Amino acid sequence: MDKELYFKLMGETSEITDQIIIDTIRKRFNGQLEHLMLELPQKRAESGKPKLRPAIFRFTYEIAGGKYWRRYENIAAAMEMLNLSTYVLNYVLDDKGGEKPKQQRNNECIVSMIQRELAQQLLITDGTNLSFNDYLAIDKRFSEINIFTSGIGQYLDGNHLRSIEDNYVDEYVRRCEGLTGKFMQYISEIGGIIAGSPEEELKKLGRFGINPGILVQIINDLGDYCPSKAGKQSVGKVYQDQYSDLRHGCITYPAYIVLTQGTKEEKETVKRVQNNLKATEEDCLGVTRAFTRLKGCQQVKKMTRKFVKEAKEALEMFPKSEARDFLSVSLSISRTNKFYEALRRI
Repeated sequence: MDKELYFKLMGETSEITDQIIIDTIRKRFNGQLEHLMLELPQKRAESGKPKLRPAIFRFTYEIAGGKYWRRYENIAAAMEMLNLSTYVLNYVLDDKGGEKPKQQRNNECIVSMIQRELAQQLLITDGTNLSFNDYLAIDKRFSEINIFTSGIGQYLDGNHLRSIEDNYVDEYVRRCEGLTGKFMQYISEIGGIIAGSPEEELKKLGRFGINPGILVQIINDLGDYCPSKAGKQSVGKVYQDQYSDLRHGCITYPAYIVLTQGTKEEKETVKRVQNNLKATEEDCLGVTRAFTRLKGCQQVKKMTRKFVKEAKEALEMFPKSEARDFLSVSLSISRTNKFYEALRRI
């Protein structure tokens, strides 16, 4: 499958699920609460960027033999609605966008909680098309997504990786697994359950899903160290959102590379940024310069090969199809993405 078709199919799925999410909110709310609930979904819909989670659900369903994914489009939308709720919660926990008044933080917490409940209701909408046992199996996995992504993953993100220990890499992967890996694992398994996969297929789908989930988190962490612009192109995040994990004390893999391989001065720069919400832009960019000097992107690519290999091996039991091609192409994020290109220009 070429990338043009890959993004076309992702975009098609995203347009359908984005509209379901927007319509669901508008039917239930009005006034200021409607505005707050719609702010992020509309922004993401208008960006035109395809969403990975609904597409992973669609294509794990199809790779397992499912024939008409739109019969379960509300479940696909539920995945993205749940994802939105985790983004909003993360805005609060990581002070995204800078320091905010208490009322705004409270409102963001409320929006996140409501979005989670709306995701559950979307799940129920199409759950009537399923057997009771299949619905229970899906609901259990949906709950596990909440536990890991909004719970355990966020706990690890907020409390672990504060120093370099001998088991750092294992702990870092566990945190990535909690934030995103388990989300993708359970999405993939839900696709298989709906398609009627036997237990062995479900295990393979779950094994596939957890690996691109970990990859996505590793690459997202890399994006924190990108400049807001590379040349004239906007590639990263606004300045207040950059280096967010490190400024909150969390040593993600790029910072780990500098702390274990950098010069004394480079290591000191990382320490000035770590746990310092008012870290200077010059110090933050100094961490990025050190990372690129150490050929950090090549080290990230090397780290991710294991997860790509495991994901591809999990797909081998399924016959060749457009759905399998899509899932395979989704792993290319480990080799090429906008953050690599931005960091190459430093």
